[in-house]
Amino acid sequence: MSTFPISVRPDLSEVIGAVAQSPKISFVLDTHLRITYWNPAWRNFALENGAPELARPEAIGIDLHDVIGEELRAFYLQAFEKVARQASVWECLYECSSPELFRKFQMRIHLLEPSGWFLVTNSLVIERRHDSVVTTGLEDYKTADSIITVCMHCRCSRRVTPPPRWDFVPAHLDRNLSNISHGLCPVCSEYFYPKTAD
Repeated sequence: MSTFPISVRPDLSEVIGAVAQSPKISFVLDTHLRITYWNPAWRNFALENGAPELARPEAIGIDLHDVIGEELRAFYLQAFEKVARQASVWECLYECSSPELFRKFQMRIHLLEPSGWFLVTNSLVIERRHDSVVTTGLEDYKTADSIITVCMHCRCSRRVTPPPRWDFVPAHLDRNLSNISHGLCPVCSEYFYPKTAD
């Protein structure tokens, strides 16, 4: 497969050429926030982490509005608006762990002028085996309908039996699980994604 899933704008060819060689998981969005390019690092990460559908040509054209969870949508859309308005670089540290590994990435959103498109890069800053984790009582996190709610930011799972709390359960990060729902734990909601005034 070609490392260039699309024919990119000529004015962005140098940027795309550099991103294609970068180890950072990167993608380009058009002004409507649709994916127009992803680099080999994106493809490799998707294949290595159980998301082959994101490494196929069909991933080109994905609209970010459709894949960002409702709880996080306003936060990220405001980030893109700020970058477009101020021609600045926006940064955010986020977790993207697997059942085996604890990982944190640094996301950066860059404005690609004069096109008004965006380059999003994701640099791995921490990767290690999980420390202390919950491995017993896994039924305590399932609702009556067997649904498990996982925080979209810290990846902790909501315990539904007393005492109420959110615990880190790596087993719930398996992409093959079909009973996972996403939300935000109270700490992440208040600290990372406070409601902004209209």
